[in-house]
Amino acid sequence: MAEVQAFFGTVPGMALLALFASIALALFSSARRKKTRSLDVLGDGTPFRAAAPSDAIPEELPVEREDPDLIERIAVSRHIADLMLADEWTQVGDDIADWETRLAMAAGGARFHDVAADVALSGLRTLIEASPNTELSDLDDAEAEVGHFVDTYERHPGNHVLAALAARAHLSVGEACRADLWPEDLHRDTWRRMARHFLEAGEILSNYDALAYMSPLLAEAHYRQALGSPGGAHRLDELFESWIDLDPSNPLIYEVRADALADVDAYSDEDIIAQADQALERTQDTLGSGGYALFFLPLLERREGARELLDPDLFSGAMLDLASMEASQAEVNQTANALASELRVSGEDSIAMTDTLYVLIRWHLAVIYPRLWSMPETTVQSLVRDAAEAVPDMNPGTLEFKAA
Repeated sequence: MAEVQAFFGTVPGMALLALFASIALALFSSARRKKTRSLDVLGDGTPFRAAAPSDAIPEELPVEREDPDLIERIAVSRHIADLMLADEWTQVGDDIADWETRLAMAAGGARFHDVAADVALSGLRTLIEASPNTELSDLDDAEAEVGHFVDTYERHPGNHVLAALAARAHLSVGEACRADLWPEDLHRDTWRRMARHFLEAGEILSNYDALAYMSPLLAEAHYRQALGSPGGAHRLDELFESWIDLDPSNPLIYEVRADALADVDAYSDEDIIAQADQALERTQDTLGSGGYALFFLPLLERREGARELLDPDLFSGAMLDLASMEASQAEVNQTANALASELRVSGEDSIAMTDTLYVLIRWHLAVIYPRLWSMPETTVQSLVRDAAEAVPDMNPGTLEFKAA
């Protein structure tokens, strides 16, 4: 793929890798009892687990700036970028399929197949973002790049990952043709082009059933195709169920789903509560009540009135489950940050959430990864000190503690 190779050739290697690594797929990620690693790419695969707290009350926790989640994302990005530069697209598809089969994930919970697919589509995305959107010819380079993805897929129809990438390439250009991004006199033409790309993506995907291939990537492509297609809204619930059945604790799925659930005309408050209960049930074996938190966190940012639907006690317990059920330190950092951020944004004096944050920090946080926090390091260390003062007599078996 000449255009992709040319694109990578113009960007300094480490800067590009840093760009890939900076992609945030979720505000937090799920804990899993059976974490896997890509041993061939990422070394010995040693997991990073939450450590037992010290008996002494710490004044502050150690800080690690090169956290495992960042290192693993960079490794995946570098591996896929190297294959793209060598035009080894069959190997790209094979490696992503292997990660997908094993649900291999970085320390923060991001699936390797999601990170890799994002890297594979990064050259096309750059071409789209560079378009001034003043005339249709501005997308000619992006259209040619879609052609390369389709040609690669057609040469290897047995590789379902290449089919998913070709469909996603169509969807990326189709989304770029939304009328609100273009001058009014081009709306009719851009709408037609958008419809054509979504239709062609649907034609590719019609040959690949996500459940038959056990492929979350195919399920995602099917969902995104319906999300942007006229008349596709009625299929979203069914397609979401297929996607989430294949990887129920993947936070990215709940992130994408939140965009549809934000529509108060399409989903009532009762619908939201029912789906939150379903999220709790479908992840109970691996996350305890953590699925409830997975469901609500992205929705709190997108749906007006979502906080009024939240059960603070249940949400607090769900967040604690995310950080305690064999969670990595990256996941503990992410979950603590998400809980602290929600307390700050909501402005509520929730005793349950505050106590849970202190318990989470005191008994599960062993090291601070500043990259995973949305607040200054000094603020995080202040929370550590507050937690140590508030929960000195914690009993991890009963979750009873003496409040300060």
